[in-house]
Amino acid sequence: MKFKFVFTIFIIIGLMACSRNNFQQKLLIDRIKAAEDRLEILNLLAGSAFSSDVASEAYWKKMFTEDATFDRGTKQDKGREQILKIINAPEQKEAIKAGMTHLAMLPHIKLTGDSAVATGYLLIVMPDSAASHVKLAGKGVSPGFSIYQVTINKYTLVRTIEGWKVTERVVRPISANDSREIIGKAINENE
Repeated sequence: MKFKFVFTIFIIIGLMACSRNNFQQKLLIDRIKAAEDRLEILNLLAGSAFSSDVASEAYWKKMFTEDATFDRGTKQDKGREQILKIINAPEQKEAIKAGMTHLAMLPHIKLTGDSAVATGYLLIVMPDSAASHVKLAGKGVSPGFSIYQVTINKYTLVRTIEGWKVTERVVRPISANDSREIIGKAINENE
């Protein structure tokens, strides 16, 4: 709430400073909208990692459009109802019980009007009883962890009346043949 208030004050001061020049005012408004869009997308994708760790069907319903696709390379899920089967699968719940944790890295985001593409890494981490335990002063001993998998995730998003939503998610292990191509397209195509 405090952030929105400070942000609103910033907007008012900026608009007052640019009030003599409509072009500069429009540029400032466009930049502010783009910053707000990026923040909303970042929050949506951060919640995606958390929602996978608690099997939140409600979050995935909110995150994906009705006709979204989920491309896992070997399997294509079409439509939100099919996608929800991923989060509700018994295997997902077993992995959560075993301590599976998703760590989302900051994605690269391209905004184009009412659509966006966000591409980033996702690490899946698991407790590992064979890994050495680590002692940290004042914190105690932590069990060992292992990175189960590193994936590249490409989210195609669209602005809706309810906010930004995912229309397509492409997930590839970093070792997949097309993973580097996905990364290259994310950073090399024109903004």
